[in-house]
Order: sequence, then C-alpha cells, then structure tokens
Amino acid sequence: MYKFMFLFLQFFFYSVLGFIIEIISCTLVTKKITFSRGYLLGPYIPIFGFGAIIMVNFLDKYKDDLLILFILSMIVCCLVEYFTSLLLEKIFKLRWWDYSHESFNVNGRICLKNGVLFGLGGLVITKYFNPLLLMFLNAFSMKTIIIVGSILFGIIILDTIISTFTISKLKINTKKYLNKDATSVVKLQVAQSLDKYSIFYKRIFHAFPHIKLNTNIVKLREFMDEFRKNNIKNK
Repeated sequence: MYKFMFLFLQFFFYSVLGFIIEIISCTLVTKKITFSRGYLLGPYIPIFGFGAIIMVNFLDKYKDDLLILFILSMIVCCLVEYFTSLLLEKIFKLRWWDYSHESFNVNGRICLKNGVLFGLGGLVITKYFNPLLLMFLNAFSMKTIIIVGSILFGIIILDTIISTFTISKLKINTKKYLNKDATSVVKLQVAQSLDKYSIFYKRIFHAFPHIKLNTNIVKLREFMDEFRKNNIKNK
C-alpha cells in the first residue's frame, strides 16, 4: 500500500506540474490565460504523470549519459502522447489535440517540436528534479503518505468517473470546423448560454468549444431549474 501511494504521489505531482506547464504554454501562445486544459475537471493532466513515472523509473540508469537520456525521454513521451491521443479518439470519437499544422508531425498526434521539449523535460526531471521530489516525499511518515495518497487517489478516480460520464452525454459536432477556425464564434455562443449548465458542463465547454449539449440533458437541467424556482416561491 505504501509503495503504491508513494508512486502515486509522484504521478499526481507530475500531473499537476503538467497542468501548470500547459497553462503557461497556452497563455504564451494565445496571449490569454486559460485554465481549461486536459480531460479531467481538476488541475492535473494524467498523461504528464504517466510519462514522468515511466521516465524516472526506467530511464534513471541513463541519467549520467545526457544524450541517451534525452533521446529515450523524447521517445517515451512521444509514444505515450501518440497512443493516448489514439485511445481517446477511439473512445470519444474526438481528436483532443492536433499537430497537423506543425512540421514533422505523425498523423497530427505528435510532432518534432514537442518531442524535443519532452526530451529536454525528461532529462531535467530524471536527472535533477525527481531526486529532490523523492527527498521531499521521504520526509513524511508512512502513515502520512498513505492517507494523503489515498485521498488524492479517490479524488482522481471520482473526477475520472464524473468527467467520463459528462463527456459521454455531450453530443460532439466538429465536422464543419475541420477546415476552418471558428473557435472565437463558438466560444461566444457557448458563453451566452453557460448559465443553463452546471459547473461540470461549464468546465467541459471551456475546454472544448465545438460541442453541443445533448437535448435530453438540457431539458432535464431546465426542469430542475424550474422546480427549484417554484420550490423557493412556495417557501
């Protein structure tokens, strides 16, 4: 139990770090701060956690050979990103990211630029950063690691269930946006009707502006709002 939670806390930390990196990266590119990144509702992106865990556990023996560590980190991260993209597209029938506009890309799922950044990130994490993280985690008692790890693990599991259920109820409509960028127009339309939806739907709408909510869910939401208003009046 302790070993699993110790490993999970590393995974969680790198997932949060990945979320922060995504926020900074997107802010620099779009010049607009956005917190709607990733598949889950919380401030963490598991793909970064998985990539980091693989690197620090299997590439640590190459930490003294920076070139080999860089190349292997790039390969590991690109493979994780490629197959994650493929899996999510198979499940949700939606391309969650696309690098078709980048040079030297593979099916739009991975690209050379990101691969180089992953390689550099893997090198820094494996050789320099992870030893510090291990020292930090080792400073806590076994009981603390298990308790904190269990709470965070439960949060991510619950988040995964809620996010998956929510997205499965959304009707994706992206065909007419394949060859043009209508993001700003769609975001404006979505923003005008956000008050109709719960916090979970708002989070999904911000992350994916090209979606339409299933009609049945809209009707259910409107019914619940009307019921609440009538209930307040009666009181």
